[in-house]
Amino acid sequence: MTWPIEHFHYIPASSSFIEMMPGAMKAMTQCAGVKPGENVVIACDTNKLRLAEALAAAAYAVGGMPTVVSFPPTGAHGAQVPKAVVGACAVSDVLFMPTSWSMTHTDARIEAIKNGSRVCTMCEVTEDCLCAGGILGDFEENDRIGRKIGELLAGATAIRMTSAGGTDLTAEITGRPVQYETGLFREPGQFAALPNSELNISPIEGTTEGLIVGDVRLMGYGIIRAEPVTIEVKAGEVAGITGGKAAGYLRETLEAFNDRRAYNLAEFAVGLNPASRTYATNLEDLGKLGFGHHGIGSNYAIGGSVAAPCHIDIIYAEASLYIDDKLILDKGKILI
Repeated sequence: MTWPIEHFHYIPASSSFIEMMPGAMKAMTQCAGVKPGENVVIACDTNKLRLAEALAAAAYAVGGMPTVVSFPPTGAHGAQVPKAVVGACAVSDVLFMPTSWSMTHTDARIEAIKNGSRVCTMCEVTEDCLCAGGILGDFEENDRIGRKIGELLAGATAIRMTSAGGTDLTAEITGRPVQYETGLFREPGQFAALPNSELNISPIEGTTEGLIVGDVRLMGYGIIRAEPVTIEVKAGEVAGITGGKAAGYLRETLEAFNDRRAYNLAEFAVGLNPASRTYATNLEDLGKLGFGHHGIGSNYAIGGSVAAPCHIDIIYAEASLYIDDKLILDKGKILI
């Protein structure tokens, strides 16, 4: 099955660098609020150097002092990066992480946040992410909606997410902090995931029960629209994975870690950005209004206690969110 290419921003030449600049400038201004003299660290793997250069150019254009630190791709979402990279991230005022494999659930991100940095992951980004789609969204409006939903989550005891495809997952969340990854990270310690805009929370370990039916994307594998993956969750852990080739990939990936923590159900999340494209990039699928996703593995970076060797997201369409049994989001419709 194929889908039409909606945008033409895939040219591996100087023209694409020019097209990336408006999105890179928006990241520095509206999203991060970079101030003259601030240390802007861009931690990237060697697959994403052109994106890092575009971000560095934009940082320099607004008066920031950019430093690019690069390393070989880690090979797994949530895998730790070299200590030298952690050190550079820790002393940043603003940190961007355009990478092939997510650094969100790593010491680099944790240490940067501890030291008051404003941090943005950009995992699995492509150059067109700075040209079209989610980056063109209204992050101020996304943040406003996210804050309203977050207020309800912060005082709730239970969460449930369902989907038209068959997802039905419940968990306890009493006392867990809400993560506002809305696209704005202008205050010390704030986190974003451009061009994603989402709201997420980590359930209390051992309380998640039900089914996930992923029919959009499996992080690290790709689009699963034609090969849905069904995940059974019992007592807070992945208990079974069924489906086709994508399901086999997830089973083999988790088994390869040889670590029970990799099976932890780590996250409930909903997208907030109506401008995000569908089936275009990982972060746009994660942040698209009407989509939901769950993370498997580490949750220590988002308020939990599990430091696993991975964090793998699975995404589904037509998601609904219930907070303490009240329907709050219904397949993209905001009901509050």
